[in-house]
Amino acid sequence: MQAPVMPQGHAVPDETQILGLLGGLLILAFFANRFSRLSRVPDLFILMLTGLALGPLSGWLQAGELMVFTEYLGTFALILILFEAGTEIRLREALRHFPVGLLFAVVSFAASFAVAACVGNWLIGLAPHNSLRFGAVLGCVSGTVVIPVLSQFEIGGPVAVVLILEAALGDVIAVITVGSLTNIAEGDPLFAGFLTGLLTRTFVATAAAVAAGLLWSRGRFRFAADRFSSVLQVGVVLSVFTLTRVAGGSGLLAVLAFGLTVANANSSAAGAGANAPGLLTFHSDLSFLIRSFFFVLLGASVQLIGRAYLVAALVLLGGLVLGRVGSVYALGLAMRDIRKPQRSLLITLLPRGLVNAVLAIEVAAQAPEMKFLPAMAFTLILATNLLVVLATWRFRHALN
Repeated sequence: MQAPVMPQGHAVPDETQILGLLGGLLILAFFANRFSRLSRVPDLFILMLTGLALGPLSGWLQAGELMVFTEYLGTFALILILFEAGTEIRLREALRHFPVGLLFAVVSFAASFAVAACVGNWLIGLAPHNSLRFGAVLGCVSGTVVIPVLSQFEIGGPVAVVLILEAALGDVIAVITVGSLTNIAEGDPLFAGFLTGLLTRTFVATAAAVAAGLLWSRGRFRFAADRFSSVLQVGVVLSVFTLTRVAGGSGLLAVLAFGLTVANANSSAAGAGANAPGLLTFHSDLSFLIRSFFFVLLGASVQLIGRAYLVAALVLLGGLVLGRVGSVYALGLAMRDIRKPQRSLLITLLPRGLVNAVLAIEVAAQAPEMKFLPAMAFTLILATNLLVVLATWRFRHALN
């Protein structure tokens, strides 16, 4: 991951401005989350709109001064969220629905990936390699939006398990795909290079995460009674991410698999470990804090797509909806008990979010011809989350 460069012409904000911004964003994040529970509007939608109002619309916040933190904040939030998602997956139940969940995640991502790659190549004029990266960045739905929506609607059973698997696996598939495409050496065959990178990153990440998870599941109980054991576990999670990436694997897949392994290795003693209420609260609070800052800064620093890309953005949005329709009906063939209101909601449940924004910033930093990508991702995040808001209002009575 390339380090962001401080934009020229921006002075570093002083201590008073940073602490004032910190306090204001903490208060905003709390009330945005509370309003989200009452109104069914995703809190990241509120945070991005607030950042848009504070930045490009009013000029009050010069987010270019803080862009050096944006990519790192997003990656840190993803690490925490995927680890927490892994600890919440019960392996026996997940394995029962894993084939269907994996199929849905792959079909949904493949459909969106193909649509976005075609738009990138035909309408925007990107080279084939960059078109594939464009498709991978925008191909997955956001677990940070989907999972809270499932909770709000109290959707349980096989459908909820499949959607949680799709959200978690979709983020990981997107990260691995972008990483594999980015690391293809110039002159190497595109397909062979991609497939080799994909298999290598997946195998290294899974092997490292399972080994680390089994070791930590035994050792963590020695520190469970310590006041700062939750801080120690965050350090372990970050170390697993870092060492896996150094070894050539996918750090985010490793974090997800590590959380799953730790949570299920010693299920009889889980209450003293990763699933202890205090530890889960610490992880949830920390990830909530980091992602809140990320989305406000994203809204303040990235404007909507310009006119030159407007047609491409509209075609892309329509294509993603059509791809989602096909994916949901494919899921219906595998799961016969999906009711019509659930199917209608699932078609519009295609929000983009944290991972898309992080990957867009990373790819744009590596490829000058894709500087428009963060703005495209931001526009798509707003549009797809608006669809989620409309869907929740439309189907809330039918689903309860």
